[in-house]
Amino acid sequence: MSVGAIRIGAIVRKELRDYRRNRFVILTMSITPIIFIIAPVIQILTISAATTSTRLDQRIGISLLYMLLIPAIVPASLAAYSVVGEREQGTLEPVLITPIRSEEFLLGKALAVLLPTLGISYAIFGIFLACTALFAHAAVVSAVFEGSHLLTQLLFTPLLAGWSIWVGIAISTRSSDVRVAQQLGTLASLPPLGIAALVSFNVLTPSLWLALAVAAGLLIVDGLGWRAVAVMFDRERLITGRRPDQPTTVPDRAAPTQDVSHTGEPQMSATLIVRREGKFGIELRRGRFDITVDGTSIGGIDNHETVETNLEPGHHSLRLNSGRYTSRNRVFDVAGGEVLNFRCHGASIWPTYVASIVKPDLAIALKRT
Repeated sequence: MSVGAIRIGAIVRKELRDYRRNRFVILTMSITPIIFIIAPVIQILTISAATTSTRLDQRIGISLLYMLLIPAIVPASLAAYSVVGEREQGTLEPVLITPIRSEEFLLGKALAVLLPTLGISYAIFGIFLACTALFAHAAVVSAVFEGSHLLTQLLFTPLLAGWSIWVGIAISTRSSDVRVAQQLGTLASLPPLGIAALVSFNVLTPSLWLALAVAAGLLIVDGLGWRAVAVMFDRERLITGRRPDQPTTVPDRAAPTQDVSHTGEPQMSATLIVRREGKFGIELRRGRFDITVDGTSIGGIDNHETVETNLEPGHHSLRLNSGRYTSRNRVFDVAGGEVLNFRCHGASIWPTYVASIVKPDLAIALKRT
């Protein structure tokens, strides 16, 4: 076995162990499939023998489409959590500082999501088929077990899961908030379902060649998705919170780290930490913000960046600005050795963004944490 395969296997095993300890993952993998099997089973079992063939195809199509929502939605939520969630927990950096390549890391993450997704999806589909065979009318059973329907489910389940996984991981690598990443990942996972829906409702005439052509297209997209996410994957930013072209430190103000009090004893300086991290991961007012302490600029801050500087003990003021747009002036007192934390971000909702045009100090939120 190659070194790369060993590393990928290690990531998969680590992720599966983490899943067992994560209540969110357990709930997602158990409750979501149950929700999506209730409606199609009821739909199938309530079809009467007198239903016309057109109506029968429509109701079966809706039921089978529910089955395809499982491999689309379940992995999207897990994949969107995979990077940003681990980053929030503080367990991402120890993995990224190892010799593992980005492609190996991403493939391990993807396989760890794909394997349980396939197991759950096929198990739920098997339960659906068993309920249909045992309790539905003979005409319904014959229609559900039609070859094209089974082929659609078996073929599209892993391909839809693959699309959702790579979209979710891509969003997770660029997002700073787990909830936003999961919402965006779930929405982005739905477009390929359009093709499956057209086949399920017989809008596109189901055939072996059509299924193979669409499957081949999704397979190519899934393969390109892996490479595209690997290119987007910025290891340096995930570890340090900065892009490689940004300075790793911001020069401190022209103030000594220690001062001498009136008693002649050394006096420790205080530390000011400013983090730029939006609560919802969205900033409408973007760009680099300048940091001003006591009317003097000490540098700038970009999104997902943290800036530290030393302060003399005493009374100070802090303000951020970007051109004519600013934050409100924050006044504070600090003692020697004390650490003050502030969080900032640009306007994140449209009413505030529009109001900042008239009242510029609404453009940037600055709060002590």
